[in-house]
Parts: sequence; structure tokens; C-alpha cells
Amino acid sequence: MRVSGWRLAVGGWWRLTRCLAAALPVLSLLPLLPLHAQDAPAALARAERAYASVSSLRAEFGQTISNPMLGDPEVSSGTLYLLKPDRFAMRFATPAGDRIVADGTWLWAYTPSSVKNQVLRQPVPTSGAATPNLFAQFVDRPLERYDVTYAGRDTVAGDPVDLVTLVPKQRDLGFRRATVAISARTGWIRRVALIEDSGQRRTLVLTALAPNAEVPKAEVTFTPPKGAKIVTPQ
Repeated sequence: MRVSGWRLAVGGWWRLTRCLAAALPVLSLLPLLPLHAQDAPAALARAERAYASVSSLRAEFGQTISNPMLGDPEVSSGTLYLLKPDRFAMRFATPAGDRIVADGTWLWAYTPSSVKNQVLRQPVPTSGAATPNLFAQFVDRPLERYDVTYAGRDTVAGDPVDLVTLVPKQRDLGFRRATVAISARTGWIRRVALIEDSGQRRTLVLTALAPNAEVPKAEVTFTPPKGAKIVTPQ
């Protein structure tokens, strides 16, 4: 995984074309979903309730980062941990050995797949894909903080989702636009697609969600490897 500044792992677009005959079976199922599913504020409220109901989360993730300046998209995967209120971690299976850890004070990025014997450290950011506030940033007073629109329906790993697009009203969140896929069944955010301030596109897909799962302390703490250089960007 390549790291440029604080471009961290915590796009691609779905292109769906259907002829009318193929669409009819899908359309026939739509009345089975709640009528308010097409209401962006209602979908966000459902996500807020899901987030408020748990103290922790474990999930598998797949991430794609697309930046025209860097060539082919970067694809990674692993396990994500969230321990409210301020701990978050991504342990990468691909590329193996890479870690992102927000330990309540610092955000650590250790990416031996690209830079050996170096650890990046900075204060925990309050927004963006590497924040422990990964979910809360989208459900904390969203109608005040974002211009919100409903963007349709989709499925993520077989789970029906409502798509909601959020455009920040302030310019200090690290991204220009986010489209979140909110489960129509559980309210959990299953996919986050960000257009970051740099123009880079990042898509994070979550599967095998385990709300209130035990989070080992070792996953949300970080001890720099012996001999590693700790770099704190200014």
C-alpha cells in the first residue's frame, strides 16, 4: 500500500444497466421495503440508532483507493475494529502486516509493505476514513452539517441498502462528498464512498459485521516495532 502524506487506509462507481424486462422482477419487490426507505433523513436516523445501540464493532473490510496521479487503484482488505468512543483500528490482510490504529490519543500508520522501519503518527483526526468517528461523522447532526440527498437503492453483500449522499457545509472535513449505503434491515452503514479534498476516491465496503463484539486490547493499541523511526508530520 502506498502512503502519500496522510492518505491512509481506517473509488469505483457502481454501473448498473437493466432492460425493462430485467427490471420488472426487482420493481415488484420494492413495496416490501419500508415506505420511508426513500427518505434520506429517515435512513440517516436509522443509521444513528444502529450506531447508538452498540459499544463496539468488528467487521471485515475491502477498500479501494483511486488516484489518477498514482496509476492503478490500490485494493486492500482486512479486519476493522471500533471501540467507542475513540478507538479504531484496521489490521490489513492485504497487504499483510500493515496497520492503522487510533488509540484514543494518536493515530498510528504502520505500512511495512511500502515503507519499512517507519511509523507515521499524528493526533487522531476528527473526520475522514481514518477517524474512530468513521460512522458517527455521518450520523451526528447530519442535516445540520451536510447537504443531504437520497441517491437510490443498491445491495451490499446481499443486504438491501439506501444510498444517501452528504456534501459538507464546511470545508474542513477532509472530503468533498460522501455517499453512504445504509442497511434497510439493520441501519448499519455497509459502504462509504468518499471523494476526498485531493480528488482521490476511496470506497470502503464492510461485511461480516459483528456489533458489540469483543475487541482485543492489542488491536486498539500500538507499540512501534523496535528500531522503527517515528515520524510526526507537521
